[in-house]
Amino acid sequence: MADAHPDTAKRRDVAAEIALDGIDFKSIQLSDPVPLGRQLLTAGSQVPAEAFSLFAILPDGAFEDVRLDETFDLRAKGTERFIAFSGDRIFRLYANGREVKWGPETVSEAVLRFLTGADEDEAVFLEVRGGTDRLIKEGEQIDLTEAGVERFITAKRPRTYSFFVNGTKYETDQRRLTALQIKARVPNWDPNHDLVLEGHGDEPDGPVGDDELIDLDVKPARRFSSVPKANFG
Repeated sequence: MADAHPDTAKRRDVAAEIALDGIDFKSIQLSDPVPLGRQLLTAGSQVPAEAFSLFAILPDGAFEDVRLDETFDLRAKGTERFIAFSGDRIFRLYANGREVKWGPETVSEAVLRFLTGADEDEAVFLEVRGGTDRLIKEGEQIDLTEAGVERFITAKRPRTYSFFVNGTKYETDQRRLTALQIKARVPNWDPNHDLVLEGHGDEPDGPVGDDELIDLDVKPARRFSSVPKANFG
């Protein structure tokens, strides 16, 4: 008996990736290179499909809505990655000018780096119209429900300078700080203590006056300690 579908033996599964409410993608296999949206969701174990929104990540990084009962040509679009969102609310964002979508009410700095395509030497900024763009710090979570949180851009990562106080690392974008400015960065600083700069190598430790400027552009990083005034010297 002749095979009713002679091309079946030649057909190969099509690989794609899907993530849920994030960028933790997992591989899925599809027998049809032009699947329905619900088939993509089912392959990713997002069921029932009606409970999710699905978006394709296009080659340029923009997002395209994939409806449940519409086909999506994986080969023609050159798309292999999809993100599904649970819940009804979808936030519209702009990542380096590209329109993207996000479901959760918060988005992490790591996700924003992915959405904007940030390079290793770049940082992500929240674009502030008529103001100063705000640096998104490493590990920071951004609340998308706040007004004006919509557009994100990348730029060269600003240089930061590190120093330590009582073993705790601090960072600043200022090359020089006064002792008073350093103290202000330390939670619950005791006003009865001096800020002491620890000597490097054979250099002795020594207290630093409040108005004294300290250059932080050194290697290794400056180390300070908090010492009771009466106990030093």
